[in-house]
Amino acid sequence: MDQAANLRSIVKDKKVTNKIINESNARIISITSGKGGVGKTSISVNMAATISREGKKVLVIDADLGLSNVEIMLGVTPSYTMRDVIKEGKSIEEIIINGPFNIDFISGGNGFLELAELSDIEREEILLKIQKIDELYDIIIIDTGAGISKNVTAFLEISDEVLVVTTSEPTALTDAYSIIKVLHECKIKQEIGLVINRVKNKNEYQQASDILINTAKKFLGENIKNIGYVYEDPNVRKTIYKKTPFVIYYPDSKASECVREIIKSLNLHKHEEIGRTIIDKFRKLFKTSR
Repeated sequence: MDQAANLRSIVKDKKVTNKIINESNARIISITSGKGGVGKTSISVNMAATISREGKKVLVIDADLGLSNVEIMLGVTPSYTMRDVIKEGKSIEEIIINGPFNIDFISGGNGFLELAELSDIEREEILLKIQKIDELYDIIIIDTGAGISKNVTAFLEISDEVLVVTTSEPTALTDAYSIIKVLHECKIKQEIGLVINRVKNKNEYQQASDILINTAKKFLGENIKNIGYVYEDPNVRKTIYKKTPFVIYYPDSKASECVREIIKSLNLHKHEEIGRTIIDKFRKLFKTSR
């Protein structure tokens, strides 16, 4: 099929799906961190497991390019990645992994790095495929890479909200502030929430969150939302080796209760009209990746 015929087909598909495209369903939450090793992926997976148990359809996109920690934590090796949609013509449904505990996920692989190589027509084809995600899921959790890079900020920019995960260690707080500063400088307007991981007590959590929130307010004018914390819990480490979310294996643990409180803080049950459709959001991602 030549490019002209290809484009005519895309336009036809757009007319057929116009009503669907103009109504966004899925809420996109990006989970990020200023440095690695603070438990970002663990929180992503356990949030997904909790949301799924509450009856919502949830998809995790592993956008931590090169590391693929989500599949490691779930003990599943994907047959396909986002690269197969972009380069091999696979559908979105074909690359979605139906993981354990009703956690569906997509491995980004190196696919998102190859967006810049696509022609305008090829990008539109991919966008129409991505639209299917909006029909299938209520919540999309994007587990970004750690640190500050163009790929990370591109994912944060397409989200409805951003959660910054850190620990109370001074270096981790400094790195968390750095990514908040980058979001501010890039004029990314999404609501930013803060999660302090591995705290020993509430006082440690309060001190760490106050430092970061007050600093962001004073020097950046950013109002960071205090979403919650997760206790240092020996059960968390045990479940890493079992490749099972701790909210499933130890539902009554202190860490599991913390994750449930984080979900409550996000108020996922409240339905709000989302201004940008999922195609709008991913089109922005494509432009940022070029």
